[in-house]
Amino acid sequence: MDLRQLRYFLALVEYGSFTRAAAMTGRTQQALSKGIQALEHSLGTRVVERGTHGVRLTSAGRLLLDHARIADEAVRSFEERLQELQTGTEGEVRIGVAPTGASALVAPAVLALRQQWPDIGVRVIGGILPDLLPALLAREVDVVVALDTVSEPDPQVIRDVLMQDEYRIMAGARHPLAGRRVNSVDLLQYPWIVGRRLGSVEVEFRQRFVEAGLTAPASVIESSSAEFLRALVSADHYLTLLPSLLVHDELRSGQWVRLNAPGFSWQRPLIACTRQGEPQSTPVLRLLQALHNAAASLRQTGQAGDEPNND
Repeated sequence: MDLRQLRYFLALVEYGSFTRAAAMTGRTQQALSKGIQALEHSLGTRVVERGTHGVRLTSAGRLLLDHARIADEAVRSFEERLQELQTGTEGEVRIGVAPTGASALVAPAVLALRQQWPDIGVRVIGGILPDLLPALLAREVDVVVALDTVSEPDPQVIRDVLMQDEYRIMAGARHPLAGRRVNSVDLLQYPWIVGRRLGSVEVEFRQRFVEAGLTAPASVIESSSAEFLRALVSADHYLTLLPSLLVHDELRSGQWVRLNAPGFSWQRPLIACTRQGEPQSTPVLRLLQALHNAAASLRQTGQAGDEPNND
């Protein structure tokens, strides 16, 4: 029995099937199966029973599970401390960051973290929540910060709410609707550009028009590029629906405004995600505290999508 076999076993328990465990650990299904077979051979007993609906622990497997978790946590802690000793750092934290809040929240938090603990290494990976959560569960990142758009939370993930953000209809500061109280009919008079994967917010947005007996606006341009979207809205009379923190800088500088459109606003939590059932390393705990401090600062100063006198 070796550590690699134990980690294969833990992955199999966590993900429930050889196929999913292999995918989430970056191994082939054959390699994972051979590792479990070698583990069972060394123990002299079966630890899992294979079935059409996944795997089930045997009595020996249940006994092994608690000890395997303790051994894995101990070795991971040793590996972290050894890295710190060898590199002279205080460890590293890997952050998966979605576009919302990246500049307004995560960047200030990382700056504060590095100012107080300059020897902590930081690695940031960009993406969107549906792609970043598998990376979190595969231990490719330690923390994911994103706007929560998942309808069914994964029980393997701890969701720590940092603050609330607000989806609003946005436009350039010189848009004809800026500074006016507008309704559904007004919003249909101008072209739209929308992002992707807005989830339930997009459903509710379209429902507002249906309730008014209107057809929801069609997006003449769809883009997954935040930079392209920003350029188009700033340069022309396009409207868009976005979380306020995503365009925090544009709102604060007065380049963009949130339209005064009653009924067209939706609150969603900005969350920090970590893995369930794992002790957090010191760098991760310090990052989480820095994120909460940065969120508190945004709330206190009213900067969560705030722009001067446009509502």
